[in-house]
Amino acid sequence: MAVPPTTMPAESRFAVPQESPRAAEPEVATLAAQVSGITEEQVAEIKQLIQAQQKFLGELIEHGTRWELEGAELRIYFSAKERSFAEMLEGREPLEKVRIASSKVLGRAVRVCAKLEAVAAAAASASRAGSATQELRAQFERDPMVKSMLQRFGGKIAEVKHRPEET
Repeated sequence: MAVPPTTMPAESRFAVPQESPRAAEPEVATLAAQVSGITEEQVAEIKQLIQAQQKFLGELIEHGTRWELEGAELRIYFSAKERSFAEMLEGREPLEKVRIASSKVLGRAVRVCAKLEAVAAAAASASRAGSATQELRAQFERDPMVKSMLQRFGGKIAEVKHRPEET
């Protein structure tokens, strides 16, 4: 017997929040592998300290994909799709709180900045464009009319470009 959705308990109608803590665990595991110049334990300690001070700020830094310490600069990288979290972290007060916690854990003064993983996003975009061009080239190579012209005039396809869309 099916129960109408309006009479179902709230717990069964909203199952998504119950799954989100499990979904966050792999993210933490991948974060631990993407640390440079700072230990995974130090990153975890900084996160705990920030989480204890301000839960919202702690949630923001959880979205960081990579932590990098070079000299006196601690960089927290965010993926392009997590841009809003990086922007929220870039405010004066949030960065100052992360700086204080980081300096305390590391035992020295550091400057903190939030960065976007622009290189990864650009590479993915170039890869998509390259595969689209290869696909288009293969399509022309299979076309009977193009094959006929290439055989008749002894040519080859040198470059394939997308035509700009007309509006």
